[in-house]
Amino acid sequence: MEEYQPQPNIATKVSKHFNCEICNSSDTSLFHAHEMMLGGTERFEYLFCNECESTYQPVKLDSYAKYYSTNYYSFQFKEPTNLNGLIRKWKRNARNRFYYFSKGFLGRLLTIIKPRPINHLSHHVKLHLGMSILEVGCGAGELLYELGEIGLTNCIGIDPYVPADIQFKNGVHVYKLTLEEFKKNNSTVKYDLVMFNHSLEHSPTPIKDLELASSFLKSDGELLIRWPVSGSTNAKVYGVNWWSLDSPRHIYLFSVKSMALLANSVSMVISRIHFEGTIDDFLASEQHKSGTPLIASNSYITTGRLDKFTSIEMKDFENQIKDQNKNGTASQAGYVLRFA
Repeated sequence: MEEYQPQPNIATKVSKHFNCEICNSSDTSLFHAHEMMLGGTERFEYLFCNECESTYQPVKLDSYAKYYSTNYYSFQFKEPTNLNGLIRKWKRNARNRFYYFSKGFLGRLLTIIKPRPINHLSHHVKLHLGMSILEVGCGAGELLYELGEIGLTNCIGIDPYVPADIQFKNGVHVYKLTLEEFKKNNSTVKYDLVMFNHSLEHSPTPIKDLELASSFLKSDGELLIRWPVSGSTNAKVYGVNWWSLDSPRHIYLFSVKSMALLANSVSMVISRIHFEGTIDDFLASEQHKSGTPLIASNSYITTGRLDKFTSIEMKDFENQIKDQNKNGTASQAGYVLRFA
């Protein structure tokens, strides 16, 4: 994958008006957003639908590959080998066994010391040993690896952007494939759970991808989609500086309302929603507002320092996120879909 180098704006195909692709409303508006993870200078056109509150790029780029640097976060995971990594894995496995299966004294104790995070997978789905799982857009397979470590070894991941296939020692396998390529040789395989963990927003064809993914589900299976929520409180407050807009990598963002339309388009319904906003919704958006890219040398993501924010601001952000998750207005959520 070639390194991203800032170039002059290439989003040049501008139309005066588009009807919404999701609900066909004519009540839409266009805006432009800068690339703000790597600090590029380009601006990209987005459409916002005032009816269903979807946000997406009405004109797709010819290629998105150059906007994913070789150090893109989802491709960095490797099996731990040093002592510190193995200790962290041991603790994580103990917590995960307790989170998913309610087993293990050590896991219970570690959870008391460090409670389960709001965005942990166990808030979305109930797992059982022996179940089959397919993750679409899994990156280097970190989440699947964690599941394999607690005994869920029938886990497969696919991602067209990983450098090569990955075979973990615990039996979990990641394939360098698109959904269409995977379908060709696995057309009859069915899974208990199919997941998009912050990957579907990167697709220029989310409806097609969702339809393909649902074809891998057992009749009583579940499909999990975790992604940012268009029309959420922070999306409206921060506008083009909202970190989850992540222009141009995030191509489609759905609201709760348009998510129901998306599910219906593939003969599915939403059975559960879990909101999982974190304080990063504020911290990264505040940085963008001040002109600091997400992975700049002075970003809190890079330095690990939060001294740009006062203790009062941090407490206020934490309280707001807690309220947003409780009242369903947070800017991150997971939707569990079932066949209608």
